Amino acid sequence: MSRQTLVTGLTFALGLIVGGLAIALWPTPPPLSPTSHALSFRVPDDRQILDIAISPDHSLLAYTAIADGRTRLFLRPANRFEATEVLGSMGATQPFFAPDGLSIGFFANGFLKTTSIDSDRRTPHTVCAVPGTPAGATWRTDDVIVFAGPGATGLREVTATGGTPVMLTTIDKEAGETAHGWPSVINDRFLLFTVGRRGYDPRLTILDLETRDRHSLLLADGGGFVVTPSTLVFARRGELFATPLELENPPQGSPSPTPIVNGVASSAIGYHGIGRARFAAAQDGTLVFIPPPADGAGNQLVWVDRGGQATLVDGVIDEHGTPRLSPNGQTVAFSAMSALFQRDLWVHDVSSQHRQQITQDAGDNHSPIWSLSEPTLTFASSRTGLQRLFQITLPGRDTTGPLFGGDLRTPGSWSHDGKSLAFHEIHPSRERDILTWSIERGTEPWRATDYNERAPRFSPDGRWIAYVSDEEGEGNQIYLRSSVGDPLLAQALRVSPIGGTEPVWAKDGGHLFFRRGREFYEIEISGDTPTIGQPQHLFDGVYVNDVLDNLAAYDVTISNDRFLMLRQPHPVRTVHLISGWQSRIFPFPGQ
Repeated sequence: MSRQTLVTGLTFALGLIVGGLAIALWPTPPPLSPTSHALSFRVPDDRQILDIAISPDHSLLAYTAIADGRTRLFLRPANRFEATEVLGSMGATQPFFAPDGLSIGFFANGFLKTTSIDSDRRTPHTVCAVPGTPAGATWRTDDVIVFAGPGATGLREVTATGGTPVMLTTIDKEAGETAHGWPSVINDRFLLFTVGRRGYDPRLTILDLETRDRHSLLLADGGGFVVTPSTLVFARRGELFATPLELENPPQGSPSPTPIVNGVASSAIGYHGIGRARFAAAQDGTLVFIPPPADGAGNQLVWVDRGGQATLVDGVIDEHGTPRLSPNGQTVAFSAMSALFQRDLWVHDVSSQHRQQITQDAGDNHSPIWSLSEPTLTFASSRTGLQRLFQITLPGRDTTGPLFGGDLRTPGSWSHDGKSLAFHEIHPSRERDILTWSIERGTEPWRATDYNERAPRFSPDGRWIAYVSDEEGEGNQIYLRSSVGDPLLAQALRVSPIGGTEPVWAKDGGHLFFRRGREFYEIEISGDTPTIGQPQHLFDGVYVNDVLDNLAAYDVTISNDRFLMLRQPHPVRTVHLISGWQSRIFPFPGQ
């Protein structure tokens, strides 16, 4: 494959439109300097771009995109217009290049995989299993891959030929660390990665692989890259920055960064605080990144069938959250932004297409769930201070609460008889715990451990609670436990074999739906024990999830044939590249 320079490709491509891919000067911002280059390209309309990577010599781009309801990996020379799908890459996410640029790694379907870029029909090589949701990988020159996952357990390393991963870093919970992610090799001695912290304070950190010393650098949105000569590039709040970096003697305190360019998309920060800005860098500093959606943070309510085809509910663009179908399927309850840092509850009538705001006060009102016996919503609100639980009855909008006392609580679901409520709360000295309230017994801890347990959902018959936990050290997984008796003594039945969040029961209780990143699954639950089947993949899609990973951000119809989800109105299909920016940021003496 050609290894011509990106500058040559950029100069050649400016202003051309070939094969439906528009290549043009990037309108904002203008070229950084006479020696800088800015370029945009657009992927075909049948694709929605997700992740981006660039080879070390900047000659090749790799991106993942959703096409025909499944995520795939594509390769595109920087100086050509055509992109080629990597065979065997179904479900691919988070691509990264080998140091020589001749191989590429990625995650797919719970595994870390690699493949040669020149292999047309070779099946990708499986390196190791990676349960849960990964958070980046990097490939060292000694043929060792460092990756993050699963969960809040630190970085791991494994030989690219395959084997058993070994721990490289560990989470320092006493220091407030919640996760390690987005590693990027600097050289065979130093490693750059992100340390998530409580309070959503992600810090770029350098690890000396010889001494195992760690040095915290600065606040950033996920990972960063060190490019020649010793320049750190990172993102913060949608803007790329650069700063000189001395590896042997890192500066004390945060270095003073210089902005490069604005308009970089970022993934959701999430509970562990290691969301990632969607950009990558080659060794010479050539940058490639994905811009944020043109319509900002808004989303739309959509119906999605079991094959992944989406249709609009009403076309309204807002910052909708956690949509919930009423027991009869005729009304949707959800939250929407009403002011800065303030949400209110709304209901939407499926038949009439009419929506109505039902809360209007100074608090932040969100996360509604329906009672199964009457038109009542239980929700979280800060109207009296810290987040507590309240109820509102329709259509009169009579509101009661706070319920049961306690702060920092989020409702999960009511039991089928309306006598028990499952919810989770943030514990002051550990992660989230699950509690239940019942008429007979009041409030009791249901799962109160050092692990991160949340999103409880009663089964339709009330016998089981499905929930999300990282209790096995393999990232977020979905479990079932009996809803009666002592849950600490009850056996935990794992539902998701390779990671999962956001469990939602089918209305008949015979199936459970869940998601793993962009993938949506269905699994059969049967019998009294019960028996758990094999998960069946339904479709892939870039649908909104809860920012704090608390609750399911979708619901399922009574007939189980449609999903109510949240989608950004205009999928991102554009990629930007810039090169030659260093002379403007760090000019030579005399310039």
